[in-house]
Amino acid sequence: MTFKHVVASAVLLALTACQSNNVSSMAEQTDHASQSVYLVEYQAASQFSQQAQSLQRQFSQYCHSQSDDISALQAQWHHTMLAWMSLQGQERGPADALAESWNVQFWPDKKNTTGRKMLAVTRQDKVWTADEIAASSVTVQGLGAVEWLLYDTHSPISYDKQQTCNSAAAISQSLANRAGIIEQAWRSNPWKALDEQAWISEYIALLSNQLEFSLSKLARPMANIGNPRPYFSESWRSHTSLLNLKANLKAMKALYLANGHGLDNLLRERDLIDLADRVKAQYVNLVEAWPNESSLFTLLQSKEGYREVLSQYNKMDQLKYLLHDEVSVELGVVIGFNATDGD
Repeated sequence: MTFKHVVASAVLLALTACQSNNVSSMAEQTDHASQSVYLVEYQAASQFSQQAQSLQRQFSQYCHSQSDDISALQAQWHHTMLAWMSLQGQERGPADALAESWNVQFWPDKKNTTGRKMLAVTRQDKVWTADEIAASSVTVQGLGAVEWLLYDTHSPISYDKQQTCNSAAAISQSLANRAGIIEQAWRSNPWKALDEQAWISEYIALLSNQLEFSLSKLARPMANIGNPRPYFSESWRSHTSLLNLKANLKAMKALYLANGHGLDNLLRERDLIDLADRVKAQYVNLVEAWPNESSLFTLLQSKEGYREVLSQYNKMDQLKYLLHDEVSVELGVVIGFNATDGD
């Protein structure tokens, strides 16, 4: 996968975001205080579904063509992965959407379960169906499974196209089906019945959960100083973990601002101007000063790279402090622990 293709992924997602007026036509329209945040979420779910469907079509075209070129597949996988980053790790929203998270992406994969399960699937002499994949281990039906097919040295894609396609079409179709369930679930605003204070609490928890999940994507591979575990990095096979994290940060910033009607605006309405400025600046600076290196796996191989990763972690942790210890206190909200805490 070339950097050119990675950049193309980001550009395509940006262009897709510009189509929000068309996307929002399927979203529920309410006068609730959460509406602007909800629309950001629905647009993200719709974009993810569109990208997953495109990935399924790309695999179908590849498997029915005479070409062995997988560059278009790799690029489309990145489109889909970057779109997923907007929804990843939130733990707030429609129950049906949240229930699909593990099916969409199995991470962390501490014991290379994806590698072992995918090797077993691709070695079976059969043509898999999407229903069979959906009934199998979560490790063979999501984004990690597709990454394994496209990048792992043990994948048959480098030497046997037919063996690859026996499972690839079904895996990509299963992923597209899951993405469709998520998009469908987000067609209703899950927060419309909440009163103002309950909504503020849910909103801050939404931002907090996603940030803590993103912090874990650095903390797990960093492990102990001097003894990192780079194979715990997300998307280590494609060397794109830091690009994923940048997409996470952009998504969180979009949720915080919510097109001028988000938490930033709420803080300003309550005359908490200085706090709003500091939180916004932290989001902006994190995105703008993010490392150019795309691979966390690569950075963790050197002391200089490790220090760079630690620096980014500390900046994200400062944002966590602002949300947990300043914003939540000023707005009278208690932030609890979530599933990303501990190990």
